[in-house]
Amino acid sequence: MDNQFLEFIKKVQSIAQIGLSFSTDPYAVDNYEELKKISVKMLHDYTSLPMNECNLYKDFIYPTPQPAVRSMVIKNHQLLLVKEKDSGLWSLPGGWCDIDCTPKETAIKETFEESGYVIDCTKLLAVFDRRHYIKKSLYDVYCLYFLGNVVAGEAKCNHETEDIGWFDISELPPLSRKNSIEEIEKAYKVYTEDLETYFE
Repeated sequence: MDNQFLEFIKKVQSIAQIGLSFSTDPYAVDNYEELKKISVKMLHDYTSLPMNECNLYKDFIYPTPQPAVRSMVIKNHQLLLVKEKDSGLWSLPGGWCDIDCTPKETAIKETFEESGYVIDCTKLLAVFDRRHYIKKSLYDVYCLYFLGNVVAGEAKCNHETEDIGWFDISELPPLSRKNSIEEIEKAYKVYTEDLETYFE
């Protein structure tokens, strides 16, 4: 998938959606609607995704990157990772931010649900623009890495996870596409060297 062409389609769709959300000129609205139809068809032809999945911003008033969180839980200099059932690969606990939770609350909730551990988030380690770290996706993501300390609980999988483990950063298992070694290393450096939050 050519990243530059995909970015072009996404940009066209976002312009069309912003125009449809805010324009009061009926002629402009017609043009924005046509632009959206063309870009949806382009994305369908380019990716072979179903047409109903190609209208990327249909639920947005103003398209923006989606926020996600990851918990970097550290004990005895080892990182807590969970093994995903769907991919069979490993990940820091985390997920999309929920409407009714702050990012910190989401990190705590996701960690408990995926690992069984109750944590306290003590620092925002990093904010990453995921375009720079993962294989290109249809959606842009800002990912917030929180430092977590275990305060209660025990290892317990849920419907999303099949294993839980602690790993040295130099001996990490194969990671899922939701993480990258570059992000993990940058966030871990903030922790080990007591640096200010890394952000982009």
